[in-house]
Amino acid sequence: MSTGFNPERFDEVMKELRARYEAFAPAPLDLVSQFVYSFLLWEAGAADAERVFKRITAEIVDFNDLRIFLPDEIMSLLGTRYPRGPERALRLRAALNELYQREHAVSFDRLKEAPKRESRQYVETLEGVPPFVSARLTLLGFGGHACPLDERALACLIEDGVFEESTPLDRATASLERHIKAAEGVETHILLMQRREDGGGRGRGGGKKKTRKR
Repeated sequence: MSTGFNPERFDEVMKELRARYEAFAPAPLDLVSQFVYSFLLWEAGAADAERVFKRITAEIVDFNDLRIFLPDEIMSLLGTRYPRGPERALRLRAALNELYQREHAVSFDRLKEAPKRESRQYVETLEGVPPFVSARLTLLGFGGHACPLDERALACLIEDGVFEESTPLDRATASLERHIKAAEGVETHILLMQRREDGGGRGRGGGKKKTRKR
């Protein structure tokens, strides 16, 4: 049975992306900051995520403050035009509150020395956390093997001929994680996010393009 994944085409796409974009290392963030930023980046543009992350960190003392915000207060930080704003506000608030209930603090410190698979499962089971967020924290926060993928990134890979139109997000993510070497995980994520910023094929053949370095 077809998996809807063309690995040879994916390798070609990655070669094209390496030639198109400048490589960079993600900005270092503590685990909770990385978690919140990943929530903002899920199904949203990097410029919007960067802007709102700065707004949030300017408004709060720490992320425990964000935990006790009401959904409408989180929405006021996101702005009315932020993609999937009401859903994002509810999910983020639920996740931070469950993290607090488990740890009696808004902290992932206990997971720093835990096995990477256990850390990922912990984050995946927090209420409201999208797979993109748990995968991105696994990759960039815990140093585990993961491929953060959301519907926007998948749409680009479908357009590029890597996946069939009907491929579900979870199947696409699993296919990429089996195909990509662990050592290439961060580079792959950064390049796919830059491709996602182009969206709909915009920016092809236009030379190297710089994006936000978060």
